[in-house]
Amino acid sequence: MMSFFLQRWLGACPWPRQDVAQAVERLIDQVDPKVRLLPRSEQQLQRGVRDTLRYAGELTSHLPEPLDFSVAGYSSDRRVGLLFASPDSLSRLLHDSQPLHDYFSRPANPDQAYVLLVMQAQTRQRLGSQLLPDGNVQNDVPQQVLSFAQHRIVAAYDSLPLLQHWAGMEAYNALCRDLARRVGQSDAYRQQLEAERQRVLLRLASSGQTLVNAGALRGGHDVKDADLPARLQALDAELALLAAGLSLPGKLDYLRQVVRQPQQHLNAALESACLDRMGVVTPEHDGGIRLDFGVLRLGQDEVRERVVFPARLSRQDVQQWRQRWPQGDN
Repeated sequence: MMSFFLQRWLGACPWPRQDVAQAVERLIDQVDPKVRLLPRSEQQLQRGVRDTLRYAGELTSHLPEPLDFSVAGYSSDRRVGLLFASPDSLSRLLHDSQPLHDYFSRPANPDQAYVLLVMQAQTRQRLGSQLLPDGNVQNDVPQQVLSFAQHRIVAAYDSLPLLQHWAGMEAYNALCRDLARRVGQSDAYRQQLEAERQRVLLRLASSGQTLVNAGALRGGHDVKDADLPARLQALDAELALLAAGLSLPGKLDYLRQVVRQPQQHLNAALESACLDRMGVVTPEHDGGIRLDFGVLRLGQDEVRERVVFPARLSRQDVQQWRQRWPQGDN
């Protein structure tokens, strides 16, 4: 596979123009549809989005081998038991998955489906017990536990190559949602600063007067009266920067910067851990089960991680799960 930079230089892109155009629309809609009011906003993002899609497609090389989501696979594929607390939890995931339901509701689709599973990894420390070579048990041994939560099936396809192809688009969609979340956080922070600025102005206007509810004007920052002018100046400077970034031209410029350098905001890697059946990190020579998993990382300063797996199952597998662990309609 050609590297991202070589493909960019050659101009190669596996995505048709229509898919690229729709990806541009999706990015703008996620962050702020009003960006579309700016002249040539979509054209300014076109090349960067194409490059980002091409780069995101390379990240699919970090996907592990597909999980076996059949009923028998829960026992035979030991990785599945490490990812789910019980067969019932996997059955509930399959029952609640809209992409899986949509896939199998189309009679023309093959009986075999390949799904993209996304979840969060959680690491914690605890004190446990350990069996020593002489047969004695040692208590209060520090242990690291790796568990997985918030499982979601984000897409279903009829073949593994198709899943690998479209997984790049799913990574791009995750980037769009993350950018929208970050812009929303900046706007919420701006509102917080504006509220503080109003309190500072009220305190300055009431200087030397006795206020019944003066404590309410202090807010979260306990600024002394003598420091109010300096605080107001700092707030004005910070709000000016936020206003520029949250303006429509500022948002468009932010999106342009991100899609021009996607590797700074979107990364993936294939990582490994050896765990026992309780999720305790255990070396392989002590019975640990090797678990290879893809990790998708979003953002720069505040990095968010998602664990990604492909998995396979059939219509018959879904029926067997429903029969053995019925979930009901609610």
